[in-house]
Amino acid sequence: MKKLGLGIIGLGGIAERLIPTFLKHLRTDLKGGFDVDVERMAKMKARFDMEMVTDVDALINDKDIDMIYLAVPPRHHHAIAIKTMRAGKHILCEKPLAATLKEAMEMYEVAVETQVVHAMNFPLYYGFPYHRIKQLLEANALGTLKRVELSALYPAWPRPWQQNYWIDSREDGGFVREVFTHFIQLIQSSFGPIENIQSLVEYPEDQSKSETGLIGVGELANGAKVLFNGVTDVNQLGNIKLTVLGSEGSVTLENWRKLVVKTGEQTFITAGELKPGKGGDATYDLIHAFYEAIDGKESSLVTFEDGLQATKVVEKLLGNY
Repeated sequence: MKKLGLGIIGLGGIAERLIPTFLKHLRTDLKGGFDVDVERMAKMKARFDMEMVTDVDALINDKDIDMIYLAVPPRHHHAIAIKTMRAGKHILCEKPLAATLKEAMEMYEVAVETQVVHAMNFPLYYGFPYHRIKQLLEANALGTLKRVELSALYPAWPRPWQQNYWIDSREDGGFVREVFTHFIQLIQSSFGPIENIQSLVEYPEDQSKSETGLIGVGELANGAKVLFNGVTDVNQLGNIKLTVLGSEGSVTLENWRKLVVKTGEQTFITAGELKPGKGGDATYDLIHAFYEAIDGKESSLVTFEDGLQATKVVEKLLGNY
């Protein structure tokens, strides 16, 4: 079994969470990493016994590296991703695809041009909730789709575990880009494009900071409305909830793991890891799908095209086009 050489650009908290899952896969050969934070590189080198390089190009141009996992802040995705793809490397990119719609479109165009395997880190797509929703839709168990609602409450933003220089920046941070993007991708993969978007965005006085509130509405092809509601700095427990309402049933996904399905007179509650059951968890299955695509096998990937479509909705909600 041929292993695939992996290089990681950006060694922050998200990468630290994904590396152990990469290493669970027998095909992974972790070749090296890079981060602008020298202390961070030293910490990750000690934890994972991985080689570190002094610049991005050293990874991108390494002939033993087949693919790059790009986990830098969104403002840096565009330049590094394009350089990576033009070097013939496959790429798994963090979300959102880019900090602007223009950059996202250019990244997608280069992905198509270079024909490398390109994927997004959207684990919800590989988890039990998405698979269950898909089953319900295929069985027409929800009836006619009436409404989709996405809501989020945050006592503070950034969240305590995610403190960095960009996560609350207006340039590429905020809960709409960081969190809503996941659910927008899930909604569009389930129901098609969200169109006719209107929104009201609340910002703090500091013009460098990200949104503190958002109310928005979009529309699906059948006319069903998609409602968006998010607010930070409230005296509530943090909560993110997606609800799908149909004429015959409903589905609610709360805090990523609790799935409540109501059909007829019956209600089913599932809580736990987002596991469809194949590789042990959703992220593992995402990585496995990425590797299968590199091998030329038929594979279910969330691609840069999906990332672009999600970015369109995000940036429209934020009033950026």
